[in-house]
Amino acid sequence: MIPPIGHAGGLAGGDLGSALAGGRKKKSGKDTATAIAEIAGRLSAEDQASLLKFAQFLEQQSPPREPEPLPEPEPIPRPEQESVVKAMRRLSATYHMLDRSKLLNETSALMAQHVMQGRPAVEVIDELEVVFRTHYEKAVEDDRARREADDDPGADAR
Repeated sequence: MIPPIGHAGGLAGGDLGSALAGGRKKKSGKDTATAIAEIAGRLSAEDQASLLKFAQFLEQQSPPREPEPLPEPEPIPRPEQESVVKAMRRLSATYHMLDRSKLLNETSALMAQHVMQGRPAVEVIDELEVVFRTHYEKAVEDDRARREADDDPGADAR
């Protein structure tokens, strides 16, 4: 039987809907994953197994999806007087596409320098902006390299 919504019992993406739809939203606002999971939850175990087999068949028949390009930062102007915490919020919103876990070590070290060692907020914020921008530039570079590798399937064999 396929597990209900919110139960990760064996499916890589969590529920059947996530496994089948990847969380895409429909125009009604309800994402496809949720709609499929709701329908699957009302089916018998045999019908759920058939639905999963059919979805796997469709997946094999479909051309691979192009990954979404890395979005541009959404610049938010820096106020004249800003706390380090507010700067973190602003930069996180500006660079929303970045994986926060990859920034954690550097940003927490800078925050600690401000809080524990009394380093001026302006200096820390300046460095935080550099950290976020550098991580974004690296992500763009990695994304470009990945796309070029995807466009040139023989590149791996070289």
